[in-house]
Amino acid sequence: MKFLIIADIHSNLEALASVFSDLHENNEKIDRILIPGDIVGYGANPNECCAIVRFLKSGKSFLKNEIQTIIQEIDINDSDKKNILDYIFSMSKTAIVIAGNHDREVIGQPSLCSIMTASAGNVARWTTKVLHKTNFRFLESLWFRKKLRGFGIELVHSTPNYPQGYLYIKNASTLKYELLYSSITFSGHTHKPAAYLYTKEKRNVSASVFIPADQFDNRLMLVERESMERLEVFDVSLKPGQRYYINPGSVGQPRDGTPKASYMIYDTHAKQASLKKAAYNTEIVKAKILKAGLPFDLADRIVKGN
Repeated sequence: MKFLIIADIHSNLEALASVFSDLHENNEKIDRILIPGDIVGYGANPNECCAIVRFLKSGKSFLKNEIQTIIQEIDINDSDKKNILDYIFSMSKTAIVIAGNHDREVIGQPSLCSIMTASAGNVARWTTKVLHKTNFRFLESLWFRKKLRGFGIELVHSTPNYPQGYLYIKNASTLKYELLYSSITFSGHTHKPAAYLYTKEKRNVSASVFIPADQFDNRLMLVERESMERLEVFDVSLKPGQRYYINPGSVGQPRDGTPKASYMIYDTHAKQASLKKAAYNTEIVKAKILKAGLPFDLADRIVKGN
């Protein structure tokens, strides 16, 4: 079985569409979709992204017309639009979705995470004002975590032991082998792709960093750095008897220096998780954010990827 993991979409319609375009172009056959939170926030298309995710989760046929209109308004050629629509419609009822801190913030339920920056808070308040009632209720229905017991997978936005908080960003010792309750934990929030291996035996360490990204990850995991190589894409071969904490990066607002939509495919048969990147027109997204009257720094981040 193949899982698609897409985190931190952050109301970036063009980036989300580019993932499905990339999957179609590479003839990827996906069985299930895992979405570890933050569908909204930062970007200018919260309702459009919610509608697509709602369809992927529920398969409600009445959403098809709305999604067709949404995709038709993207500034790409008609054949790409058709491919994206075909792919989205083929993935009906395949998504498992949980909440991120921005999803909670916009519905008035702060998730006990670190205090939002002024820019993020401004966008959260704007999103609350423009969010359709159906999408508000959808975000309200999402939980903080989800287990797929048959696959040894857990889905969280932060950590399994404290899903509504983010202390692990400041202190690696808050996340240990015994606190990873499944073989693989897929997470989000940092917007920086990384994969960490946890074992009982290795000098009782908190974490063993496989694929660090940059100084942010050095602070994230304070011990056991094994490699400082920064990679735009990577593969992780999963072994039995070990536990993995894997972040696919951000679809809608990457912070690893690569201004592309970041996503991951986990193949249960091959026991491999692969990081992928999909290019899209970041200048259009920047212009949409500014046109909506949202902060310049968030618009500029889209084209810089950090």
